Amino acid sequence: MKQQNFFSRSIHLRRGGFTLTEVLLAVMIVGLVAVALASLTRAAARESGAGRSKIMLRNNLSTFLRTLRTDMAQASRVDRVSGAAACNSSSAVTLLELAQNVDSSGNRIISSVSEKQGVLSVYSPRSATYITYCFRCGTNSSGVQPSGAKRGGKIYRLTSSSDYLSCSNYASGDLVLDNVKWISGSYSVPYFGIDDISRSWTNSLLTVHLITELNSNPIMNEAVEETFAMPMGY
Repeated sequence: MKQQNFFSRSIHLRRGGFTLTEVLLAVMIVGLVAVALASLTRAAARESGAGRSKIMLRNNLSTFLRTLRTDMAQASRVDRVSGAAACNSSSAVTLLELAQNVDSSGNRIISSVSEKQGVLSVYSPRSATYITYCFRCGTNSSGVQPSGAKRGGKIYRLTSSSDYLSCSNYASGDLVLDNVKWISGSYSVPYFGIDDISRSWTNSLLTVHLITELNSNPIMNEAVEETFAMPMGY
């Protein structure tokens, strides 16, 4: 009888709690699970942020190209194409000058001409629009590849009804693209170039190379190459 009571008390004591080793083991397991969950959360947040950054860069480039595409489609004359853009951090440089309703001689295009009973009727010229695209080079070169490249540039669009505006007035225009990367060398960006510089050609093509890049870790960038048909006035 006494032996039975001893075993009952032993069982009761063993059921009363956990040993220190068991508690420490449980704490360690919970800690490992928490660390793993935190790592997964951070990784998911990074991937989500990177995805949003890529989408933003892509959307910004798409919006800029849509604006340029509209201007090129409506242009009647192109006066200046920069080729490889220069990097001047103190001022903006011209990328492209084009005009709407202006002929190759610089005259405004008239709306229509008609002749009735030997009398020539000439209507008033159409409203001219002069468009200048300007590039302001960025200043951030820290950690930018290749060596010598810079990020943080901006492209502005200036319009006038009388003549082309100088890029010294870039601040009065519309900011149409930011985070523009500048690279010189065999693959220069921004690049606005044509396949033939002769004004006697009417089938020249304008090729545009652009890269936008964020100052982030990891680096996020987006590149584009687009070709536009030049207007007859070039």
